[in-house]
Amino acid sequence: MESDSLVSLMNGDSTSLNQNDTTEISREIETTINYKAKDSILYDLKNQKIMLYGNSQIDYGEINLEAQEILVDWNDKTLDANYKTDSTGKKIGKPVFSEGNQSYETDKITYNFETKKAIIKGIITQLDDAYMQGEDVKKNEEDELFISKAKYTTCNLEEPHFHISSSKIKVLPGKKVISGPFHLKFGEVPTPLGFIFGMFPQPKKKISGLIMPNYGEEKRRGFYLRDGGYYFAVSDNLDVRLTGDVYSKGSYGMTLGTNYKKRYSYSGNLRFNFNKSKLGDFENPATSNDFSLSWSHTPDSRGKSSRFSSSVNFQTNSYNQNKNLVYSNFNESINAQFNSNISYSKTFTGTPFNLSANLRHSQNVQTKKVNLTLPDISYNMSRIYPFKNVGKLGKTALGKLSISHRFTGRIDLTNGSVGNSLSGLNIINSGNNFNEQIDFNVDNINSIIDRSKIGGKHTIPISTSFNLLKYFTMSPSLNYDELWYFKKLSYNFNELENGIEIDTTNSFSRAWSYSTALSLSTRIYGTVFFKKGKIKAIRHVISPEISMSFSPDFTRPRYGYYENVQINNEGDTKLLSKYENFLYGTPRIGSSASMNFYIGNNLEMKVLDKNDTISGTKKIKIFDNLSFSSSYNFLADSFNLTPIRFSTRTSFFRRLINLSVSGNIDPYAFKLDSVSESSSGSRTVYQRRINEMAYKNNQGIGSLAYVNMSLGVRFSAKDFQNKDDDDKESKFGTREEIDYINSNIAEYIDFNIPWSINASYNLNRRKIGFRDPTITQTLTFSGDVSITEKTKLSFRSGYDFKYKMLTQTSINATRDLHCWRISFSWVPFGRFQSYNLTINAVSALLQDLKLEKRSRFFDNL
Repeated sequence: MESDSLVSLMNGDSTSLNQNDTTEISREIETTINYKAKDSILYDLKNQKIMLYGNSQIDYGEINLEAQEILVDWNDKTLDANYKTDSTGKKIGKPVFSEGNQSYETDKITYNFETKKAIIKGIITQLDDAYMQGEDVKKNEEDELFISKAKYTTCNLEEPHFHISSSKIKVLPGKKVISGPFHLKFGEVPTPLGFIFGMFPQPKKKISGLIMPNYGEEKRRGFYLRDGGYYFAVSDNLDVRLTGDVYSKGSYGMTLGTNYKKRYSYSGNLRFNFNKSKLGDFENPATSNDFSLSWSHTPDSRGKSSRFSSSVNFQTNSYNQNKNLVYSNFNESINAQFNSNISYSKTFTGTPFNLSANLRHSQNVQTKKVNLTLPDISYNMSRIYPFKNVGKLGKTALGKLSISHRFTGRIDLTNGSVGNSLSGLNIINSGNNFNEQIDFNVDNINSIIDRSKIGGKHTIPISTSFNLLKYFTMSPSLNYDELWYFKKLSYNFNELENGIEIDTTNSFSRAWSYSTALSLSTRIYGTVFFKKGKIKAIRHVISPEISMSFSPDFTRPRYGYYENVQINNEGDTKLLSKYENFLYGTPRIGSSASMNFYIGNNLEMKVLDKNDTISGTKKIKIFDNLSFSSSYNFLADSFNLTPIRFSTRTSFFRRLINLSVSGNIDPYAFKLDSVSESSSGSRTVYQRRINEMAYKNNQGIGSLAYVNMSLGVRFSAKDFQNKDDDDKESKFGTREEIDYINSNIAEYIDFNIPWSINASYNLNRRKIGFRDPTITQTLTFSGDVSITEKTKLSFRSGYDFKYKMLTQTSINATRDLHCWRISFSWVPFGRFQSYNLTINAVSALLQDLKLEKRSRFFDNL
């Protein structure tokens, strides 16, 4: 470092200053200039110049300039920066000019700090994901760049793999980059790809602009241009996307989508799709109009007493078939069931009351059945203890007495058949039974309203508990229910037509009922300790419970809920409800006095664990729960014992494998009458369920009437990593960057997990007596593997056990080529058999720079 000294320079007095200095000239410049240099700083007093040599740096407001040599001219109000070359010709200390969040690496720069204009030679600059290089550059006072002989790319290498070459480019910081005539180059190899002008918006910024369409061909609809349109960046909190599809055989479509948010309040998106298909003969095509509507609204309800949310998915039954979504949305393309829910809830602060309202919709595009609930209103009073704080009563059974109240009311609409228990009876006006499904459209709206179900239900449970003999808990309870309807039925027998007429009276009607119960429960603990081996102890917890319940017979005339109706000219009668097939049903038929049994089991063991430095052991659950339950009705005239229900669930290997089993056993015997076999080989079993226990008829403890087994498997390389790796800190970026990634998840591929496998198997088996069992099985599986750091393969499929074949299958491959990505999707068989090969630039900035190759018969229909 050079010391202060006087030297003769430029025929005038000059002073060599300290290497770190500050000069302030208020009349010439707007603020203080800080400068330093590693080798020396020379100050020409006569010509008002400062020369900095060796790793020089100048800070002037938001401007920072670093270079090997810098010249400051106070008279011209300019900064000049240059590099030097070493003995090998390598450039050392190339000027780096920064202003605000913009930075330029150059060969030479001259900057006027009064006009804020600059002339630059050999620039390399980065604007978010974009990199620009140029030989001659001019910068104006608005920070706009005018670059000649420019290279525009998203590759961050000094010699990029590809770039857009243009004789001139204009850069509008934070807005867009505008280019004159350009063409694409790979390395320095030119291609014929280009255009007379170009406009590239800044990435991660919402800017309105054109959306380039995809092109290709389908067998049914011909050549197409898809998803082309315009993007409207209305504000930082609202955008609109309008796109369309056009097909050479006359089909077309439109999509309108919007995203919105309000910080600390809500966020959501809305999407509407319309598709008009013309299929078949060109001169006389079959046409169909389809649409879909999806709406998602999520509130930020932290600290708020009310909440409004929505998840709406509605579409015409043939939308998926005609739209063909196998590549854009694989899950939706194979989905037949759609559900919607719009909900509002309100909690009244400081009270036990809350209110909720829901509008629900369910739709199956295969059966074409639609169910609507408009609305479902629920009022709740949470459990209160009226005597809890009343002196000594608080510690007694009366102090533990609790009461709650719940009211639900709803209106159900459907286009499906409305079943009833009147089958086998001759109903004269049977047209009102709505036994057939109708189309869900405007023409049938009156019939759909006639099928509606309206009602309300009050539920008031009252209960308490107290300890009995120290180890037992006794819990008596009373449950009161009241149903509200706005009509009721009456029945009349018509002797002339030998049938029943059903009359409907539109008036308010109520039906109340009650039941009581008394339960006794406890817990039994058992532990076995081991002195040797890795297993230190096994603990078994048994939770038995016995309860008694009673409900009266509400068919008695004093209640007025049932009528004993003549059903034929022979004088036979049948008990019919005034609320037949109503929304919440009717109070039960017959009295019930039941004893209920329940036994729950929890089994776990304690084993040595080297990773636990405190206790040196860890707990492993053998069964999360293994339970058995049943009940015995003392007042039933037959079949007093209900089926024995059982269920269990467990997991293995840190919950990587999950297993659950449930089912029931029928304890009564079946008597086989006869078996017939048709010409096709199918069997028909004629049998009776008799009121005798199965073990008395040499049929064991009973027949396994139903069993369900679910097995889930989830493995990934992360599950086998050292736990210490999970504690390492990860930096994902700023909140804005994370929001952008979450909004554009398709642009990002996770190459960190080498592999993963997911599989789900479900088995349902039903068997009644001597009949052949009915077995339903489903299997789905998916996975991915990164065969190299930048190459990932993935697959998704399933197996149909009924037809003994694979279900809809897709195989995908992705290769990261630094600034490019190649992806391949293949549906090897089935209705959507096809492939899709895409090579595209990785950066979202050049998302339309891609090459696609699709199979000719895209949808194979």
